[in-house]
Amino acid sequence: MRNKKISSIKTALVLMASAFIFLYGCGRKNTAETSSRLSEEEHQHEHITLTAEAIELAGIKLARLTPQEIQTEIEVPAEVVLNPRSFYRLTTRVPGRVEELLAYEGDRVKRGEVVARLFSFNYLESLGELRLSLERLKRAESLNSPEKETAEHIYKSAREKLRLLGLTEEKIDQIQKSEAWSSLYELTSPADGLLINRYVFPGDQVDTGAVLLEIASFDRVWVEGRVPERDLGWLKPGMEAAVRSNFYPGEEIVGKVTFIDPALDSSTRTVRVRVEAANFRERLKPGMYVELALRLEKKIILAVPEEAVVEIEGQKTIFLPEGSGVFVPRAIRTGPAVKGWLPVISGLSEGEEYVASGAFMLKAELLKHTLEGDHHHD
Repeated sequence: MRNKKISSIKTALVLMASAFIFLYGCGRKNTAETSSRLSEEEHQHEHITLTAEAIELAGIKLARLTPQEIQTEIEVPAEVVLNPRSFYRLTTRVPGRVEELLAYEGDRVKRGEVVARLFSFNYLESLGELRLSLERLKRAESLNSPEKETAEHIYKSAREKLRLLGLTEEKIDQIQKSEAWSSLYELTSPADGLLINRYVFPGDQVDTGAVLLEIASFDRVWVEGRVPERDLGWLKPGMEAAVRSNFYPGEEIVGKVTFIDPALDSSTRTVRVRVEAANFRERLKPGMYVELALRLEKKIILAVPEEAVVEIEGQKTIFLPEGSGVFVPRAIRTGPAVKGWLPVISGLSEGEEYVASGAFMLKAELLKHTLEGDHHHD
């Protein structure tokens, strides 16, 4: 009886072991099959397959990695300032009364154009001296008088006095030839420009040295920026620089570095740099904040267009063609963008073909497949 009971227990144990082995084997088989299926699906997700029509619609274009001539830049914030070489304060060299103002704020004036006239006793006295000295000289010359030399000296002194009042030699000659001499002292614009400030009205009494008007030319402006201490080694006078503004996207005004401050600002650890540039259509206004790009020497490096690189899961990624209509993503390392190009550090070799245009569409397709795959697994 006892032997029969022991035999029954042994039989039960054998059956349990067989069941465990069977179930374990099935489980391993199912797990292996699932893993294999997932691996294949993930592998499929890494490949994007498009028809010829889809490729055309996505605007996908291929290119080969080749060296590009790229000009690197140091970009710093800057401000447009008034060029003092083109700024003028028009002052009077005689005391008097403002009789006429011929230009006002916003008026454009030409060099030599009369902008104001003053009545001045001092000026009238100088004109009288010129008249009398000229008559004396002519009389001495006609009589061949011994006073001719003295008369000539007095005449030259009278002319010099008018020159000191701001009259040109040509203007003095015109006054001499005119039968009706003007009694008003004329102020003329020293340059072509815009009248930006007026400090007097007709009828105002002014003293010698009083500022009447301010005239500025905006044909050439100064742009001043601050360059960090770490970039000082790249700076040199005469280097080319581009001025860019958010108000005029896609446009730039090119100038040259005319001044590098010899002193470093200890609080900001920067150096002031000045660029002078031709101000096309007077787009740059003093006081405007702009971006100053100091152009360094050109370099030839392997680079791809910015639009060829997309970011996938934090990795810079480029797509490579693999067979007919098949594209494969590949992670690469790039340097900072320069004028629409990304220098290639690693991940792509010279001569390799890549997707230069349309990478964004391929990224979208890749993410679409990934999402579909995740949904399928759920």
